[in-house]
Amino acid sequence: MNLFLAFLLLPSFQAESDEVIRMRDGRILVGAITYHDLDGFVVVDARDGARFALAWEDLFPGEGDRLKSGFGYRIETALPMVTADQLLLVNGLQLTGRIIRRDSQYIELRVKETTSLVPVARLAAPPEPVVVEATTILTPTQFYRERVVGIDQEDGLDQFRFALELQTVFALDEAKAHLELARALAVEDPALMRRIEGASTTLEITLANRDQAEALDSVRQLIHRERFAQAEEELAAFGESFPDSALETERRDMEDRFEEQRDAAMERFLVRNWHLRAIALVKKRSLDRDANVEEILGWVEAEVPTLIRRSLLEDLQKMKADVDESAINPLWQNRFAHSPKRRQAGFGTGSWVLGEERARAGLDDEEEVDDGKSPEQREMEERTRRFLENLERQRRAASDDQEVSPEEWWRKTSATERFQFLLAYYAEFGGDYEITSVRFDNCTTCSGSGIVTSLETGAQGGRQKKEKCPLCHGVGVKRGVTFR
Repeated sequence: MNLFLAFLLLPSFQAESDEVIRMRDGRILVGAITYHDLDGFVVVDARDGARFALAWEDLFPGEGDRLKSGFGYRIETALPMVTADQLLLVNGLQLTGRIIRRDSQYIELRVKETTSLVPVARLAAPPEPVVVEATTILTPTQFYRERVVGIDQEDGLDQFRFALELQTVFALDEAKAHLELARALAVEDPALMRRIEGASTTLEITLANRDQAEALDSVRQLIHRERFAQAEEELAAFGESFPDSALETERRDMEDRFEEQRDAAMERFLVRNWHLRAIALVKKRSLDRDANVEEILGWVEAEVPTLIRRSLLEDLQKMKADVDESAINPLWQNRFAHSPKRRQAGFGTGSWVLGEERARAGLDDEEEVDDGKSPEQREMEERTRRFLENLERQRRAASDDQEVSPEEWWRKTSATERFQFLLAYYAEFGGDYEITSVRFDNCTTCSGSGIVTSLETGAQGGRQKKEKCPLCHGVGVKRGVTFR
């Protein structure tokens, strides 16, 4: 019998206080729950008054969690969030805490009870405000002092919710005190009182098994610091040390979510570090002024993606020992779930090195507008343009002028422009990034035409001479890309 049909067949004598309870074997009970604890509950059947003593394990998967939440036995597993400051260093490390002081040379960052001085010169970007889980930067006492001032002292529900928050950050004694305050304010609210009693029972068990609770909290902190290998070992050790733990449900919940949290952490790690590893590789190669351009572009396309993956793999294996290179691509493809930043790079004055087709790819689409011309007229104009370009190429081929080689451009341009060129080339042709937009800036010498005109004077008078622009080499534009 499906669930929808079962609800249609529910008896008309169901009272407002009755619960609809799905059993593991498919049966459905309708009745009032008269007693409950962490082991199970008693329900009185609405049809004939029969009493059933049931264990939580007798219920359909998920049904026990639903009822326990209503009784206050289950607290929210999501940790409270607080504001913080994030520092990205030039070596790729990321520090998160609270900035308590800064000057022109140093930033003083506090994480829990530890403060450190970070030289401003080591920052790769300005400090960024972020929202993080409270336990990553605050001790239980610090969290309590920060949040308690915003709690309504006369609101029982507010006190109850705050007590649950305190449990998630392991401020257990403070949580007990606020549950007592909530109980005193909820004397006329039976539904809230029922939840308070359930939460109090759970908290008393946690306090009675504080050593086990502290061991699980240690695992939780390691997970939040993304030290998953150590967290996995401690979680396994907990099961061996406390085989009949009163906190087994909490341990099982943590174990069930472990792989999902680890995968998400590895994805976040790739989002944070992929670009930095790419920068380090191409920046080093851009310093080689005498490189062969064709060889270096082949290196960017064929080797840089592999080198980045090998570099990142060493760090990922600290989170998961058996991860290999085949796992990186699926993790990297999931980066969009973590809102990766859009990056920019430009080919600059070396855009012509790509060749005219690549350098101007997307430009015609971007500039296409309805000019009222018929398809036949546009086709004629395109033929004329190609004819004139062919004549110009033939004229240049017949001249004695020597074309500037890509190697000559590479040797004469600045290291910064070489770096930007390689980064843009990797972003567009390396296969690892998604290009979100392409931008074009007109060449400053020819204003985008690709041709410069000069006046030659002689005995016969003056005449105009058209030549390929010496800066953009006839391409007319400088290409740039935005990627993520």
